[in-house]
Amino acid sequence: MSINLHALMLFYHVAIAGSVTEASKRLNISQPAISAQIRNFEKQYGIILFEKKGRNLVLTPFGQKLFKPTEKLFILEEQIQGMIEDYQSHPKGKLRISGNYLATSVLIPRWASLFKQKYSQVEVEISTVNSQNAFESLNNYEVDIAIFGNSNITTQTNHSLQCLELYSDEFVFVVAPNHKYANQHISIEEMIKEPFIMREEGSTTRKRLVEVCTAQNVSPPSIELQFNGLNETIQAVVAGYGVSYVSLLVASQFIRRGELAKVEVDGIRLTNKIVLCSHEPAYLEGYIRDFISIVLKNKA
Repeated sequence: MSINLHALMLFYHVAIAGSVTEASKRLNISQPAISAQIRNFEKQYGIILFEKKGRNLVLTPFGQKLFKPTEKLFILEEQIQGMIEDYQSHPKGKLRISGNYLATSVLIPRWASLFKQKYSQVEVEISTVNSQNAFESLNNYEVDIAIFGNSNITTQTNHSLQCLELYSDEFVFVVAPNHKYANQHISIEEMIKEPFIMREEGSTTRKRLVEVCTAQNVSPPSIELQFNGLNETIQAVVAGYGVSYVSLLVASQFIRRGELAKVEVDGIRLTNKIVLCSHEPAYLEGYIRDFISIVLKNKA
């Protein structure tokens, strides 16, 4: 027996709105119709979803339990609707790419340019987020491709995802060239006494810094400045305040120009895989598969 999805949708919106009256306004469906369908749904399955508390409706324990998967169901419905609208709005195709700062500022621009030379009519949308959010965007079908630093994220992935390693990057401690530790060899104990400038929680570098400290049995340093972007983080260090722990692929251009200097911390060398993840190639449009081919041919 198939479940009554319309009644389930009404339950979901009443639960969100907190009342049948408010749900009626949002859905443009009469209050009696909503109430009747929810009552019939409850009677059909022998369940109670709401109870009255004063003038408000609150979820019963079973209603609370049912709400979580129902919420996922209708979020997925919204995502499917978005995909269809995207397809209708962009008949020639739309490529959505999500990546961390390293990917979108250093790696993707060249690949996107090569792609557009071949597919001029395909719209390309690129968003910069931290690695965790890049992965989640892909897993939720909000983007077609995610490129990010692998901070053990791919070991927990949905098996329908394909992840390809592009680079083996390295994390390095960096300071301004006039900093007392510039181009010096020091201990991790000395380094963590310095004020740190870091990305937000959820970023790969932030996680790696905590892992380094845990492995060395020292407390994580004090994060004196926190930014939601790597460029802002690096610019603060370039300006002369504090230290940071960043990708060498990103930092190398600043080091070559003399704007940053490395600090060699004894016994610390941590690498970071840069990966490209997508859904199974068999289910991708041809132009998305071609973008992946362009990346693999031009990643040197």
